[in-house]
Amino acid sequence: MTSPTRRICPSCQTRLSPLAAECPECGLALAPPQRGRPMLFQASALAQATFEPPPRALTAPALGRVAPIAVDVREEELVPPRVLDPLPTAIPQPTLGGDEPAASFWPLVKVEVTEAALLFLTQGLALLLPSLALGVPPTRLLLGAWPLVVPYLLSVSWLLFMGPLVLTGQSPLMGHFGVTLPENTPERRMAFSLVHMLSVLCFPLSFLCMVLGPRHQTLAELLSGQELLSRPTTRMR
Repeated sequence: MTSPTRRICPSCQTRLSPLAAECPECGLALAPPQRGRPMLFQASALAQATFEPPPRALTAPALGRVAPIAVDVREEELVPPRVLDPLPTAIPQPTLGGDEPAASFWPLVKVEVTEAALLFLTQGLALLLPSLALGVPPTRLLLGAWPLVVPYLLSVSWLLFMGPLVLTGQSPLMGHFGVTLPENTPERRMAFSLVHMLSVLCFPLSFLCMVLGPRHQTLAELLSGQELLSRPTTRMR
């Protein structure tokens, strides 16, 4: 099979390729195109080409293209509604210790009476030991060296209450009468142990505060702002 020879344009006498559909010089159409779209080297395709971007669908609302719609509004609707006053709510009264009841009058009296007896017994023993070591009577030791004996007795008394209160939240005899201190921080327990020692030492004054006060608080409770509570009892199953 022989390859086709080159053709010549009948208008401008330009030698053409056998596959050319038109003359590249004068644009004379030689044969109809073989496909639906023009070839790349067809000059007449440039005149029919359009450079507009293809249409695309709108992906956002056509803002500003929609005509406004008139809405009839009455004058009563333009007035802002009156804000109603909130209903008064009952303010709950704070209760110390949550749902735990406060210790009653007589358990507090028993605690301070028994601890006052325990305190004076401890002070007597603390004064007797150095007097026996020095060979002098306790009264002579107290009167002769009171600047040293009084701080010594106060330190021993404070240790008697501070140790149990800081470790367990109860003084030595509070647990026996079902009374506890609702505090979790050691520093607040330590501060309460100091005022509780003063309350026990001044028991008549503390008893007067419990009798006259409406909540029957001890002197330690009034000075510290804390409150002794009744220890919850365990239930039998």
